[in-house]
Amino acid sequence: MRTFSAPSLSPLGRRWRALHLVILPGLLFALANVRPGSLPAWFPFATSCGAITGLPCIFCGTTRAIYHLLHGELARALYYNWLSFPLLAGAAALYVLNLIELSTGRDFLSRLPRPRLTRRSAAAFAAGFVLLWFLQVYLAVSQQKTELLNPHGPLYSFVVR
Repeated sequence: MRTFSAPSLSPLGRRWRALHLVILPGLLFALANVRPGSLPAWFPFATSCGAITGLPCIFCGTTRAIYHLLHGELARALYYNWLSFPLLAGAAALYVLNLIELSTGRDFLSRLPRPRLTRRSAAAFAAGFVLLWFLQVYLAVSQQKTELLNPHGPLYSFVVR
């Protein structure tokens, strides 16, 4: 009978996991307390790629969605970007796993199989990414999410008529 034996955590692995246990709650605290759209005028970057291209990327609206999700406003979070739900769930799962790894001193992530990057898997990943982007653009245009669209962007006129 084979038993599962995870290797011990290295000192560097312990530091990274401990850093993650501090950084993630800090980032979530900042996201929960800084109202979206309240960035100062001197902030040097456009607040979304939709402001640059005219169409939202797959992550456009995620900051607003996580803000509303952390405040318990599920419908508004879903409206801005549905990807905030699996993103936050994945972050919580990784947080719990890091907590377990630190408390047991074992590296469970190293035992997971690593996917190989082949031409076929890269093409499948790229196709999935493009399909997600099409879905995000469709949802933004069909639901008239004007805060994620920029009528002056170069791609806007190709999609919205």
